[in-house]
Amino acid sequence: MRHMKLVGIFIFVLLTSMSLSQIGGIATPPRYLKISYQASTETLKVTLSHATPVRSIHYIYRISVQKNGVLEQAHFYSKQPRFFINTYEYNLTANPGDVISVSAYCILFGYNTRATTVSQITQSIIL
Repeated sequence: MRHMKLVGIFIFVLLTSMSLSQIGGIATPPRYLKISYQASTETLKVTLSHATPVRSIHYIYRISVQKNGVLEQAHFYSKQPRFFINTYEYNLTANPGDVISVSAYCILFGYNTRATTVSQITQSIIL
């Protein structure tokens, strides 16, 4: 009887560790990250792709906006609006020459960062 209990515990621990190790394989950082700044409306547009079958468990939980190396905004989320591609808009005042950097963080694994320099005209960059 005691032997069966130990075998049961071993199997439970083994299955649990195998399941948890799969999360790292399934979890992915945001892949595509596009940022654009519209000077006339002082709007920063962030578009990213982050595939997730369960948007309330595996999602982008934070988007940070830096200007010239200083954290300007940090936005926190508890789920992902759409399965794959999502767009967020933020109000941000920036001048020509300012460097805007955006980082998007996955709740389970990884992040992605992109930066652009504001010019006299509308700036959009894909990296």
